[in-house]
Amino acid sequence: MRPCRFSALLLVGALLMPLVGCSDKKGDSSGSDVASSAKETKAVADKVELKDYKFPEFLNEIKQPDSLSSPVYVSFALSEFISEVTEQPFEGYECSNKIGNIFYIFSEGKYKGLLDKNGKVVLKADTYTTIGLCTPSILMLSRDKELNAPEEYLSFNVFGSISPAETPEFKSDHIRIEEETRNKPSSDDEDDGNYKVYNLILDDNKKVGDGSSYVDWDKIESVSAQSINTSRPYNAYYRVQKGEEIYYICFDRFYNYTIYNGAYGFVRMKVGDGYGSCYILDHDDYSELNKLVKSFGESDPVKSPSKDTGLDYVQIETGYGTDDLVTMTISADGYCFTDHLGSGDQQPQKYFTILDKESFVSLVKWVDQVLSVEYEK
Repeated sequence: MRPCRFSALLLVGALLMPLVGCSDKKGDSSGSDVASSAKETKAVADKVELKDYKFPEFLNEIKQPDSLSSPVYVSFALSEFISEVTEQPFEGYECSNKIGNIFYIFSEGKYKGLLDKNGKVVLKADTYTTIGLCTPSILMLSRDKELNAPEEYLSFNVFGSISPAETPEFKSDHIRIEEETRNKPSSDDEDDGNYKVYNLILDDNKKVGDGSSYVDWDKIESVSAQSINTSRPYNAYYRVQKGEEIYYICFDRFYNYTIYNGAYGFVRMKVGDGYGSCYILDHDDYSELNKLVKSFGESDPVKSPSKDTGLDYVQIETGYGTDDLVTMTISADGYCFTDHLGSGDQQPQKYFTILDKESFVSLVKWVDQVLSVEYEK
């Protein structure tokens, strides 16, 4: 759901076959297993004299790749409700933050209190050391956050009235999947027809993603954090799909939710002393990558891998969420090792090919110029 940037790929060459798969090995470009169908050849990669390329700096910032790294929608953005106070609004009070146009948070020693928009004390600064928001209408307060004191909660309205609130308790059955059948309008080249859409509905009958484009899914399923390889602590995770696009909807214990781009593949790379890895998290980028790969053309399988295990390389795993997984490892001398797991009646294949050595440079530039944008959000 982002404008196409395929023009950036014109700087580059391209890969081979569709991509997909999983491998934690580094530098498989020097592996020895090959498919029995591979034929003998004396083809040897030319001396490596490549155009300039560099290690993508954004990979240095990714200490632990996480598939939930590209948010596209947030139901409760704290920055939209709490702002920093730059000029003191009331004499005699030291205010630090403003909550909407309703409250000011002020301090007296280590304690925090609340003033209304007219400067009247709503909550004295003699009990709580932190005051924040957990939903647009519930305050979360702590007597001593550093000692892990249990939070207390106050609900409030737009008039600045506060009242005690029960401790929020997350229950997964407060989120349900709703199916709806809709009629497809007819056109000149197709008949009328019904189709189904699915949405997540909260207990108050609010539709998750309502008001955005992130609604009306073709498929919804509850998944675990382990199945999507994330360390982000949420109380519930849902994998949703629309056409070929994949997303995850994740709920915290207050039923706030964040929608993330799904993962379509994974990239590892070594350039000089630099090593890094990241997910492919945008469907448009994944489509561009497949076009790039197809532009590399095809070459015959060979049994003569590179002997230099220290060469720079790019490894790409693709086909996440499908049963057609491929891992390709391309080294700087042009050798490409493909590990195709196969799907259905297809047999697994492992083989080497030789590509134009500029294909390697094309992939490095694609990662640097295209995937880096995913991690700038």
